[in-house]
This record gives sequence, C-alpha cells and structure tokens, in this order.
Amino acid sequence: MNRSLNKAVSDVPKQSKVDPMTSNPPDSDEFFRAADLVNIVERYMEPDEIQRVYAAFHLAADAHKHDIRKSGEPYITHPVEVARILADMHLDVDTVSAALLHDVVEDTHYTLADIEQHFGSVVSYLVDGVTKLKSNKFSDKHAATVASFQKMMQAMTEDFRVVIIKLADRLHNLRTLTYQKPESRRRIARETLSIYVPLARRMGMNALRREIQLLAFQHLHPWRFRVLEGVIQRYLEASREINEQILNNVTLHLQQAIPASRVLIPDKNLVRVYESIKRYDKKFDETREMLDLKVLVGTVDECYRALGVIHSLYRPRIGQFHDFIATPKSYGFQALQTIVMTHSKRQVRVQIQTRPMYQVALYGIAAQWRYPGQNAGQRSLFTREALVRWQGQVRDLGANAGSAIEFYSDMQADLFLTEIFAFTPRGDVKEFPRGATMIDFAFAIHTDVGLHCIGARLDGGEVPLRTHIPNGATIEIMRHEEAHPQPSWLNYAVTSKARSHIRTWLRQQKKADQRALGKALLQKALQDRASSFEQISDDRIDALLRTLNMQHQDELFLAIAQNEQCSRLLAQRLLGLQKPIADEKDTPLLVRGTSGLMVHFQPCCYPLPNEPILAVLNPEQGLKVHRDRCRVLHEHTQSSEVLSVAWAGSTEGQTFLAGIQTQAHHVVGVLHHVTELMHQLNVNIESVHTSGDRRIKDTNWVLWVRNLEHLEEIMHHIEHIPSIIRVKRLLDSGNEGKTAL
Repeated sequence: MNRSLNKAVSDVPKQSKVDPMTSNPPDSDEFFRAADLVNIVERYMEPDEIQRVYAAFHLAADAHKHDIRKSGEPYITHPVEVARILADMHLDVDTVSAALLHDVVEDTHYTLADIEQHFGSVVSYLVDGVTKLKSNKFSDKHAATVASFQKMMQAMTEDFRVVIIKLADRLHNLRTLTYQKPESRRRIARETLSIYVPLARRMGMNALRREIQLLAFQHLHPWRFRVLEGVIQRYLEASREINEQILNNVTLHLQQAIPASRVLIPDKNLVRVYESIKRYDKKFDETREMLDLKVLVGTVDECYRALGVIHSLYRPRIGQFHDFIATPKSYGFQALQTIVMTHSKRQVRVQIQTRPMYQVALYGIAAQWRYPGQNAGQRSLFTREALVRWQGQVRDLGANAGSAIEFYSDMQADLFLTEIFAFTPRGDVKEFPRGATMIDFAFAIHTDVGLHCIGARLDGGEVPLRTHIPNGATIEIMRHEEAHPQPSWLNYAVTSKARSHIRTWLRQQKKADQRALGKALLQKALQDRASSFEQISDDRIDALLRTLNMQHQDELFLAIAQNEQCSRLLAQRLLGLQKPIADEKDTPLLVRGTSGLMVHFQPCCYPLPNEPILAVLNPEQGLKVHRDRCRVLHEHTQSSEVLSVAWAGSTEGQTFLAGIQTQAHHVVGVLHHVTELMHQLNVNIESVHTSGDRRIKDTNWVLWVRNLEHLEEIMHHIEHIPSIIRVKRLLDSGNEGKTAL
C-alpha cells in the first residue's frame, strides 16, 4: 500500500510546469481527464500546488483502479469531476486534493494515516469529514445516514470546506443519477431537496444550489419536470416581445442615470414556479405574469439610485420592497428587491445588486477563493462572518443533541430559509422562520436570556412567550433570574437553538427537581379540570402506571418533566374523561405518550410517519393528530388547545390513510387503470370521490400507505398512466375539509 502511494507521489515531475505526459498516468482516459483538471488549476495555482494536485490524482487513480461506476466508466472519473467543479470555483489546493481523495478511505484499502503522511493533516481532516460511517455498525440505513450527516456537520464547524466538497460530490452524483435504480434516484433526490439544497443556500452557494435543486426535482418528478419545462418554454416564446420592450425601457432609463449599469432577464426558475403553483394552488397562467429583472451596478449608492429610477418609471407595489443591503440575510445575501406594476398591468420583480454582491450571491463563501483580493472576495468576508456564527450554533446543537436523529431533525428545521425579521431595542436584526415565537427571540439574543425569560414587550405592550414574532417588530425580552425553562416551552419553540437548549436544561436538572416539576405540571392540568392529584384514587393511579409500564409515581412525574408524557393527556385519563382502547396490548404505539389512548389521524391533512405533528384533545374521541402546518387545525383551534406530540419510534408494519387527487381527461377506463395499478402495487383503497366536468375529472383517492416514501412511489406510478394530467397530495383539504376538531 505505502509503496503504491510513494510511487504516486514520486511520479510527480519536479519542474515548474506540470507535464502529465512524463508522469506515467495509469490509463490514457484517466490521463486526459486529469490533464483537463490540471489545465484548470494552472490558471490560478502555483507550480508546487499543481504538483500536489497531480499527486492526489495518482493516488486516487491507483486506489480506484479496479472500481467501476454504474455508468460503466472507471470510478476515478467521479473524484476528478468533483475536483473540477471545485477548481472551477478556484478552491485552494487542499480542497481540490481532498476532492480527488474523498472516496479513497471509504471505498479502498488506503487509510487516513496514509493521506495525512503524504498530503498533510488539513487534507486528511477534509477527507475524514466527508467519509461516511460504515452502515454495518447501525441498525438500519437511515441511522447510518443520520450519523454520517452529524459527523460531516461537526467537521464543518472547524472547516467549511468539508461541506463545500460534499456539495460538489452531490452535484456530480446528481449529474450521473440516471444510471441508478428508480427507487435510489428518488431517495437521493428527496434527500437532496430536504438537506443539500437548503445547505447550499445556507452557504450562499446559489449557482450550485440551483443546479442540484433542478436535477433533484427532475429525478423526483420527471413527468412534472417535462410538462413545466414545455409550458415555460412556450410562455417565454409567447411573451418574448413584451418582455424585451420592458427590458429595453428599463435599460434605457437606467443607463441615462447610471451609464455602467446592466439589466438582464435571468432564467425562469422551474422549481420556484412549481412551488408557487403547489403552495398557492394556482395554475401556471396565474404565475406567469411576473417578469424577473436583474440590475447590476458598480456601487451601493448606485443601487439606491437605480431603485429610484425604477420606482419613478413604474408604480411600486405596497409592501413588496425589501432592503437586504442594509439588513443582509443570515447567509450573506445582499440586494434591493422590489415589485412594480407596468402601465400594461404587468408585474415585474426587480433585484438590484452591485457586481460583487452578485458574485457573492452565486458562489457564497467560495467567492473569497474565486475572487481573491477583489471586492467580491472582501464582501464574502461578511458571508464568512455570518457563517462563522452559524458554525457556533451547529457546534452547540451537536453538544446539546440527545442523539444523531435529534441533531438531524433540528438541522433540517434550521437549514430552511428564514422568512421574517425582528429587531432588538438596540436595532440589531434577528432572522427567524415563520411561526417562531418570543421564546425563539430570547434564545437568539443569548442563551442565558432564553433560560431566564418570562415574557416580552411588543409595540409597548406585554405579551406571553408563546406569541408569534411579527415581521419587522421591535421586541424586548423580560427576564428574571429565578425563572427557568418549562417543558411546555417545547410546544412553542421553533428554532433548533431554542429547542436544543431547552431540552439540555431539562435533562441537566436533578431528578428530584424534575419529579417535583412533573408533579406540579400534572397538578396544574388536574386543577384546570377542577380536581387535584390528591383527589385521584390509588386504584386509578395504579391502573395508569400499569398501562404505562411504570412501577412508581416518581417515574410518571419524571416522564412528564422530560416531555415524554403529556400532563393534559394524563389528567384526562386519571379523571376518566378519556375513553381507553378496548385491547391496548394489540394496539401499536404510534404517538409518544399515548399508550392506552384512542389516537385518530385526521383526514383534513392525513399526517404520515416522521412528518411534524400536533394534536388536539377531545374527551370523547381521544387524541386527534394533524400535520403541524394543517390549515384546518390552525384556523379552527385556539393555540392553547394544541399539543406538541411526536411519533413513537418505528412504525414498521403499520399503514396510514393518505389522500391524493388525480386530474385526468374524461375518457373511458381511466379510473379502472388507477384501481388496477393499486391492485398491482398491493395498495388498499379506502374511498374514491370524483368531480369535474365532461372534459376534466378530479378524483380524490384515500389510500392506505406505509409512509411518505411509499405514497410518493404510488404517485410516481400514477403519473405515467395515459390521460392523467397531474397528481397531487391532499394536505389541507381531504374530505373536502369537513373535519371536526
């Protein structure tokens, strides 16, 4: 092994200019690929750095010499392409070398010690960061994936380049995903959209983010991709003349005021169009009227001057202006954004940036390598500062997480784009996801503030901690040294920082304090129903303990304090207000803390395993479980009545109701084709409801499925049936929305 590695290093020519022909490359095809990579790095690397890259190529070629990709190509083509992606962004020699070696430790006989011996500790660290953990050490593939993700993110807290390499690796895998099996393509595409797209956005790497998002969408929804692609192309052709008129008009007026300005029409974002149609239940015709323009100028002052020109040219829409230059987004994005209305009632969304801002928006933190010493490189330092703060948050999250799955879940929530802003009394800007509360604001200021907060002042008035943060509000947190987190806070906290610190505090409390806290919470829940714990008979308490497989009351109090049991649920059971399940031993536990209770998954949103859920208590009917974003739940229920609940471990072997809607041309046999497909897939149909006119039929199907992945597989098969126009999941309107809460 070391002899091969030493040969790889010693074969590097000792001259100022690398000549790959003198280095005896292992294979001619591999040589030409490496030569192309060397041509790229020669544009910005020093001669000794190029030699190191070529040495890394030789080691990788030797390590993978017997490996073949599913495409039939030599495996070395993959690490070389990953390295080329990074070299195109002018990443440094350590990053490019680590990209060439990123699969060596995971898939071959070479070790991290070999890498460190010949390429140094930095390259070794980067390779280790992207090396997945062995799946045979875990109970299932998902557990291995989650643990590997946590390992990578923890490595990222010391060096951003770990994630940059992983994103480039994912990009090339998506470019060649066609050679994978259909189920693998869908799994990788789903993982990309849920984790790697928001991760790339968080790093500010929007050029890469857009490509992996589009590729993942194409593999997950091939039929929808083809339809949307064709519709968008036809729209662009039909609207070319009017779009060019608007473009020319804006360009003319801007260049009179700012001669060096440039105006362009960016490519239509297919995934954004799809998400808009899906989120707002619109047709493409309703979304196509928006024209996007990008304005590039030289200075910040010119950005505001350009805004004035555009607002004097067209009428701005009220409430649609955002100044992300004065208040940049947390990942460093800066721009002025406005929506205006032309004289012909055409809406135009305009984004104004300096050229350095535009470069940073494309490459994020990588801009400091691509444009060293230039304004973009300097401006990317702002992105880096924001990301350094994020590194600290991820580090804290890892330290406070009780498990890799908990870390993974919190990171998923943390990665998605923040949507609202709020200000401290000193004018500091804080960003939050929509739905965040005053508890999240308190922890965003400082952990100690969050741990001792008691309320907030909003617009001069006091509000409770569960109050949602309004966009643009100025908020002051009230605190008291004797105050401390309550388990109920987890019902209101949204951000990963707040939730992880609350959980950590609860875990760290002495068990005696937790038991006292748990008893107090149960006592409060009983008092709300005009009773008390002392009034409950011993027989009833013992029966409840047996149901929960507990030996002593202290176990019950501890479980309440640690948020493993819901005090309000237990109070109902102790008072006999909750009907028990007839034979609980044969009833699987699907929602944590509900052993012996009736649990109903609501048909207004059809929650599926591992989706975030909330619940409402009904004395007669039990616990009614909804998706956390269920419109019916939030429109018809007071927030004080809603409980935060969680899935209880594995749901393997169980099936759940899920709703989908098919839209099809009204032809003979289309329903038969779908029902026949369900029979072939061994899927039970609960109900079918059809509506529509003579041309188009909308059919609501309620099916029994195992999980979300199973449902998406079914929808994927339905999309390929002739006459089917589209298939969508029923999330907020199952049973036509007629659901009793």
